[in-house]
Amino acid sequence: MCMGPECELGLTFATRVGAHIRGGGVMPRRPPVSRRRKPHQDRAQATCEAILTAAARVLVKNGYEAASTNRIAREAGVSIGSLYQYFPSKEGLVMAVMERHRTRSLAGFEAELVRLASQPLPQAIRALVRQLLTTKLENPRLHQVLHELAPRMRQLGQVDPHEQRLFRLVRAFLAPRAEELRPKDLDMAVFVLVHSVETLCIKAVADRPDYLTNEAFLDELCALMQGYLQPAGASSRTTPKKMTGRGRSSASREISARP
Repeated sequence: MCMGPECELGLTFATRVGAHIRGGGVMPRRPPVSRRRKPHQDRAQATCEAILTAAARVLVKNGYEAASTNRIAREAGVSIGSLYQYFPSKEGLVMAVMERHRTRSLAGFEAELVRLASQPLPQAIRALVRQLLTTKLENPRLHQVLHELAPRMRQLGQVDPHEQRLFRLVRAFLAPRAEELRPKDLDMAVFVLVHSVETLCIKAVADRPDYLTNEAFLDELCALMQGYLQPAGASSRTTPKKMTGRGRSSASREISARP
């Protein structure tokens, strides 16, 4: 069931995209209703969730071009009018699907970051990469489809808040270990790490899905990250500090408090 913040976030995206469309950016396939009812009641929330779930299934099965709002409404078992009460256009609906998917994926990753705040970097890296691969396994085809649609959605002028939040979370995780790391520009290091690993995972989803459950692939991703952050011999410049209890709790608080 689409409850609270998750559904509201999706509707926020849909509202912004719909406003862009009505302003002349992209013509919708059908005109949106002037006032959309937000899903405050349980039944309305269930309808919203059914539409989002159906949209994800249709995107995976039929692709973006064939994923008409009529087809999605039929898949969800709702009228086209009910669909347009929540989502003013197909573009807005797809953006909401992305929002829901990334919210769920990021929640697990964030919880793992908090749990691993006190762990040595090599062990933490391995656990984080394993968490990432596990997330990709949950619905690999949906991951691929949404990744391919991201450039199209960016043409609507949308900034991906989940990517920005992911950068902040990873930076907060690495900041207490900064003296141990080879890269001195932490923002650049986070950018390189996140995009490198995410791109490799997406390529694995598309071309080598067997790699997602291959321990050797996990080893290679860990070696890539570890080699970038702490290449052999780099530790001679500074002795890694053991994170104290105060440092561990501070790092955990900083990660969990990130907006």
